[in-house]
Amino acid sequence: MHPRASNSVCQGPVIDSHTIQRKGPLEKITSADNHVSHLTYSPLEDKFVVEEIGWKKASAFPGYCGKHDSQLFEPLERAPFSGSHEQCVLQAYRVICNELYKKRALIESMEFTRNLIDRGFSLDDQINHQLSVNQNIAGQTKSVQELELLQRKFEDAVIEKEYDLFSSKCYFFTGDLSLTSCGALHAEFDFNGNRYSNMWDLSIDAQMLAHSVMSTDVGGAIVFMWLAEERDPQSVVSSFDDISNEDKGDVFAQYCFLQAENTYFSRAWWNGLPPGIQEQLKKYAAALYYEGGAFVPNRSRLVNWQFQQ
Repeated sequence: MHPRASNSVCQGPVIDSHTIQRKGPLEKITSADNHVSHLTYSPLEDKFVVEEIGWKKASAFPGYCGKHDSQLFEPLERAPFSGSHEQCVLQAYRVICNELYKKRALIESMEFTRNLIDRGFSLDDQINHQLSVNQNIAGQTKSVQELELLQRKFEDAVIEKEYDLFSSKCYFFTGDLSLTSCGALHAEFDFNGNRYSNMWDLSIDAQMLAHSVMSTDVGGAIVFMWLAEERDPQSVVSSFDDISNEDKGDVFAQYCFLQAENTYFSRAWWNGLPPGIQEQLKKYAAALYYEGGAFVPNRSRLVNWQFQQ
């Protein structure tokens, strides 16, 4: 996925690139036996459960050869995170590439299974299944097209080191980095539940908002990134500004579990949550679609993040 990838310049095979930094957020949530935790669907139990995986496998996708992965993200990987615009753009670019990779894989999977999924059903049920699958594929295909366009804009900016096409905002905090997340989402609802677009309307191009949790020596930072010309993502970020510093961490943690499957946390943090809160987060992860509504902070905060004024 490197903008200048070719047989003549790439070196070695494609490697697993981490959308969440190994030497950073992942390292801080890794257990003594080198595992991190996330929520995933268990077909056997028919519900979302906590799964532990090796920290080197978490949040990884086959994106670049070793040479390009090292060169491209050097300003991000070789220096402490300072919130520079370049670092924010590079992190968001990696997130976009990961989302594009997953969407393409999802479409391939859906196209393969739609010929098998309705076997043994009545004709009416088969028709309903096929209509549903085809509608889903159409939506995912539209999303891939949007991500490909956004990826090309990132590529041009990265090659020329011209990042003015994008806007970014960082919220630095102190405290335990007990969970981390990244993703790129349609800017459909803001944190107050206000709706700006309808993601089911395929005639409208989505405006994307990327988020990441980065680590610092004293805590971390929430990073938002979007195309500077687009207003909906800016409105979503502005609504996050309206949340008090006391509530920001808790609200954003809810946002991660509800909106981004690429969310990981430490075993100790999860085990320290009340059972009711654990079930609440599992319901968030299981939700197929966020239908709006303002985020309400928990009385017992999910994280102890203290944000700078």
